[in-house]
Amino acid sequence: MRLIPGPLLVIAISLVHPMTASGLQATQADGQRTVWDGVYTEEQAERGGVQYTESCAGCHAPDLRGSTTSPSLVGMSFTFLWGERTLGELFGKIQQLMPTDRPNSLPAQTYRNILAFILRANSYPPGDQGLEADVLDQIIISAKPEPRP
Repeated sequence: MRLIPGPLLVIAISLVHPMTASGLQATQADGQRTVWDGVYTEEQAERGGVQYTESCAGCHAPDLRGSTTSPSLVGMSFTFLWGERTLGELFGKIQQLMPTDRPNSLPAQTYRNILAFILRANSYPPGDQGLEADVLDQIIISAKPEPRP
C-alpha cells in the first residue's frame, strides 16, 4: 500500500470536501447556527451603532474600515480574520481588549449590541431574537453560503 505524502493528502481532501457549502452544511448539521441565520435584531444593531460611535469609532473609524493601527470590522478583512470562528470568540476578544483605553469596562449587553452592529455592517441578516450570552459560542461566522442546486 502506498501512502500519500501529507501536503498532497491535504490538497486532495480540500478538492473533494471544499470548506464552502459542504463545510457550512456540516456545522448546521452539528446543531450550530451561522451568522446567516438571523442571530440579532435590527433594534439591537441600532443600539449597537450608537454605542459603537461612542466607544469604537475613534479607532475603527465611523465606517468600521479601521485605520493603520486598528483592523477593519467589515468586508473581506473581517471574514479573513474571523471566518469559521464563533461569535463567542469575537465577543470575548472585544470584551477583553476594547476599548483599548479601558478594556472590559462596558456592560456585557453593550458589547453584544456592538457585535450586532458589526454583523449588520457586514450584511448578515437580522432575525427575531437578539444576541444573548448563552448562544454566542454556538454561532459560526462564515462567508456567504453557496446557493444550493
